[in-house]
Amino acid sequence: MPSMIAIVIEKSGSIKEIKLKEDDEYYKKAGFKSSSDFAKQTSWKVNCNGKQMQIDLYGKTKGRAGQENKYEFPPPVDNVLYFGGCLLVADTGDLTKELWKSIYEHLYGGFEDLGDSEDEDSEDFEDTDEDDKLPKTKQGYAKNGFVVDDDEDVEEDSDNDDELSEEEYI
Repeated sequence: MPSMIAIVIEKSGSIKEIKLKEDDEYYKKAGFKSSSDFAKQTSWKVNCNGKQMQIDLYGKTKGRAGQENKYEFPPPVDNVLYFGGCLLVADTGDLTKELWKSIYEHLYGGFEDLGDSEDEDSEDFEDTDEDDKLPKTKQGYAKNGFVVDDDEDVEEDSDNDDELSEEEYI
């Protein structure tokens, strides 16, 4: 029997490629001892390189606390809690990590890679502070009105606000 490549999403959230035969029991490949509550949860239909493809997600939605799968699945199951390992199988053959990564991005509407490219605003982001251009106090603080220099006179109200006359109190 021909084998194909499928993806196991381990409960830690890590992705592992496995070989899968048609007669394999999927629950065992996902790391379970029994098929109890293990079922197909959803399918995603995607167009990959001009070819229509369906990805099926198998897993358990019932389980013990502490056994939750940490992986963030794409919509419509992005808010469903899975337990233990999950299995992803393509209907047209091999589902590699690289292929799943591109399908995953597509299902989420794409991601912007913030770390790899220079941002056009990055030239505006320097280690200088606007306060560096302002005059400084003896202590080194910028005179921006936030910190009062010890040499500056502080205006104090001559009226004592804490004491009210009887007329003001009534």
